[in-house]
Amino acid sequence: MSGIEQAAARAAAQPERSGPLTWVQQEWLPAQPDARGASYEDNMFRELELAPLGFEPVRRAVRAVLARHEILRSRVVGLGSDACQVVDPVDPGYDRVLEPVALDGWEEAVSAARLTSFRLSLEWPLRLLAGTEAGKVSRIAMVVDHWAADGLGILALFDDLTGALDAEARGTEWTPAGPVEQPIDLARWESATPAGAEYLERAVAYWRRQYERLVRGLGDYRPAAPDEAARGDAPLLFPGCTMSSVRLAEAAATVADRLRVPVAAVYLAAFSAAIGAAERVGAVGTFMLAANRLTPAALRSVRNAVTPVPVVLAVSPPGGFDETVASAAAQQMQALRYANAEFRLTEGVAGEVLGDLRRTSVSSAMFNFMPESALRGDRLPAIVTEAPLDVVEPMPVRAAAADRMFMIIMQRDRVIMTMRWREDTTWQRFAEPMLRHLADLILYQAAPGSRPPEFGG
Repeated sequence: MSGIEQAAARAAAQPERSGPLTWVQQEWLPAQPDARGASYEDNMFRELELAPLGFEPVRRAVRAVLARHEILRSRVVGLGSDACQVVDPVDPGYDRVLEPVALDGWEEAVSAARLTSFRLSLEWPLRLLAGTEAGKVSRIAMVVDHWAADGLGILALFDDLTGALDAEARGTEWTPAGPVEQPIDLARWESATPAGAEYLERAVAYWRRQYERLVRGLGDYRPAAPDEAARGDAPLLFPGCTMSSVRLAEAAATVADRLRVPVAAVYLAAFSAAIGAAERVGAVGTFMLAANRLTPAALRSVRNAVTPVPVVLAVSPPGGFDETVASAAAQQMQALRYANAEFRLTEGVAGEVLGDLRRTSVSSAMFNFMPESALRGDRLPAIVTEAPLDVVEPMPVRAAAADRMFMIIMQRDRVIMTMRWREDTTWQRFAEPMLRHLADLILYQAAPGSRPPEFGG
């Protein structure tokens, strides 16, 4: 039995707390959490640099952060509807997540740590590497399983660890910004309070209305049956493509300023229009992935809060683009209210209302908008940062990903757009034309010319 397993076994005898999973945890938890060969595909990562500090003060700072965030010392017990979360005490075991690494082997150690497949029933979903030279630590790498943290959650960890390390360097007590929202407390509110039950009823009703709107908008559209024979026995892969553009970022900002809406709504409307043009439909339903963090305590939490919510938009010609953007902006506001819901119920509603439309390009694509502030401390892949401007470039093929996902990363001077898809979907043919059409549409809306863009033109 490894050291981590021994620590988990000791802590399991007397857990600090235990309770149900949150709705988000239920949605993202793998069916077999200890049997994933590629969980590292979704690991969250951040790296920070600090003035050289002794290893013992670093250990104390790590302990303080683990004491503050229960999710970082939690394990999953049971499977499916029987799963629950167990919070282990900080002692013993907190220092087992922290590993000193010589700086001359830093890059290799970080690369290996990022490939961790966490065994969620046995170990905490966190690894910390401490870059050490002459007994002093000057770098910290953080790797967290995506089940435990999302893009904003890892930022909360980055901020808290930075604050705790700064306090140790000054020889003062660390005073965090305020209380955090613990997953067990949230799960109990969701599953065992009248307010949670009332909220869930409203949220599921909203999802149903959205799906019904989509069915009406699609009319007689029916998806083509997948060609199972052509696929053979080879495992499905997930290609991708990306585009980086300064002028597109400026154009989207121009449209957003004119309409007085968030710039994310401009991209969401254009994305839906590109799907509609490729699939030749009059309505599109996408899942806007929203970090549902509406309170200060939630913003300071490390917990995973990434929740999808359906956004249904009519596919309008360029002349009606402004109305589509306004609708996208309104639904983004609604999404913040109704994103978080019991996924078993929303899945049931989807199956009931959508039927065979459920897994199609017109109803299941994911749209994720990330401002640069949410990615602070992260290094973007070289394939993204070094891509030529306004040129569509292929991304490395992955073994696992969402079936259809479009991500916008807003940097100070440019926008980075990436698409990822499963190779047996229609995006295998349409991804690059969709990306180009989306860009052309936004550029046209910012400075209308004589001819609106045509898909594939």
